[in-house]
Amino acid sequence: MVKKFWRSKWFIIALALIMLVPTFFMLALYINFGQRQDEVLRYFSQREGMPSTFTRLEQLTPSNITVLCWWDYGRAVMNWSHRQVIEAYPSRNIYYSVGTSRDLWSNIETQIFGTWGDSKKIHDMARMFMLPEDQSLQLMRSYNVSYVLVFTPDELQKFSWIAQFAGYNATQYLTLNNGNYQPTDLGSQVTLLRLLFDDTLHPTYFTKLFDNGRGKIYQTNYQ
Repeated sequence: MVKKFWRSKWFIIALALIMLVPTFFMLALYINFGQRQDEVLRYFSQREGMPSTFTRLEQLTPSNITVLCWWDYGRAVMNWSHRQVIEAYPSRNIYYSVGTSRDLWSNIETQIFGTWGDSKKIHDMARMFMLPEDQSLQLMRSYNVSYVLVFTPDELQKFSWIAQFAGYNATQYLTLNNGNYQPTDLGSQVTLLRLLFDDTLHPTYFTKLFDNGRGKIYQTNYQ
């Protein structure tokens, strides 16, 4: 009887371990995923000019508006500026396009716990940035966009991806020589570049409300 008791006891312990190990493993993945998600917000909070831009966005805009910004600023706008955005998470196709350099565990965690954005919305956002102003405004209106948030040089560094998702060849619109970005003649009509290079390209349908050298906040002027 004693021998059978110990066999039964160790069987139960082994069974419990078999059940608990996957649970602890999934919990560890979830915690690590959450920490990586928070790193994005911490990165923004430590970049000169970014925290003050998000603060001013809340101060300068009504509470019930929608802001156009590239998706990776979306959570910061919602969490810090308390404003709505079109999309705050990457779609699966964007993740697969720009996420190939991530390590195996990061990819596994994202597949299990990640929140996926709407692919159509992100492609529409890219088109809003890449179209000429009058055409961009028509698309912005369909999403009730009344303010636009951009960062420099961040958006210039992401320009090739934004152009690609909109279906354009970035090199036809923006050049990089000796570390300096410069719009081409074709690029001078692109809404995003007109907002980033507003001192020389002078946007027609956007009024700049804030500029600290890093972030810029514009109000849309619908006709």
